Amino acid sequence: MDTNDYRRKIEQSVAKAQARHARSSSRMLAARPRSAVSGKKSSAKTRAEELGRVTRAEGADAVPQAALERLVDPKESPIVRLAAIKLLQQQQIFSSVAAEWRPAFVEALRTAVRVPALRAAALEVLSLFKDRPTQELLLQGIRQPKRALVPVHEALRLLSTDIHAGVIDAARRLMKTAQMRKNKAAVVQATRILSADPSSLGTLEEVLASDAYPMDARRVAATAISHLSPEKVQAAAESGGAPRARGLRAKKGASAAKPKGALAKHLETLRRVRGAATTPIKSD
Repeated sequence: MDTNDYRRKIEQSVAKAQARHARSSSRMLAARPRSAVSGKKSSAKTRAEELGRVTRAEGADAVPQAALERLVDPKESPIVRLAAIKLLQQQQIFSSVAAEWRPAFVEALRTAVRVPALRAAALEVLSLFKDRPTQELLLQGIRQPKRALVPVHEALRLLSTDIHAGVIDAARRLMKTAQMRKNKAAVVQATRILSADPSSLGTLEEVLASDAYPMDARRVAATAISHLSPEKVQAAAESGGAPRARGLRAKKGASAAKPKGALAKHLETLRRVRGAATTPIKSD
């Protein structure tokens, strides 16, 4: 064996030894504080911090078992379980084996939704995953507010992460229901959702035309109309949107006076922005 071959074999042996040592160290770091995470002698805050260290020690190429175990444990403190949700959400982005453990994560989140202290965080992640059973629960809550997991406006916001979740239809129904239109926060959120739907231009015009709608909703509608049908912003600024006001059959007494105050200023700003965008630049 010549010198170069011998040197290569030595280097390979050293590299393998270093790799074994690194794996061993990682396992030791993960195993050492795991009892501190699951044990109840330490405070919930301390165990949540330990869980973070354990998860990082496990690495991106391993199943984050400790965090999954803490999340599914119904007797665990909400503080630790919330920490587990956050850690798992981050981990699934970078993990090379996320496909292996993501179903368990989703199932754990569905269970966590039943716990009030965990509900908001769990719904947020499930909505990002576009989890269909969760979307159905949110839609059911919009149809039957007394059975809702979260307020209607929050359900609409969560559903808006997926245009295929039926959220546009839900927003349309809300705007057509007199009782639901009393919910100002829900009306504003529904208007935001319909702003991305060209077929809802008529509804947006009605919102802009009537001072019976919340000012925030009217601003959102005005901005949407300036993109969907720019010429109608000018008409709305001059006439208060009167051509569409007659469509407000369900809103008796709704007025369509010329916009004033903050709304008038917003419309004027939109007109100026649109005018600047369409004015050709003169060359010298």
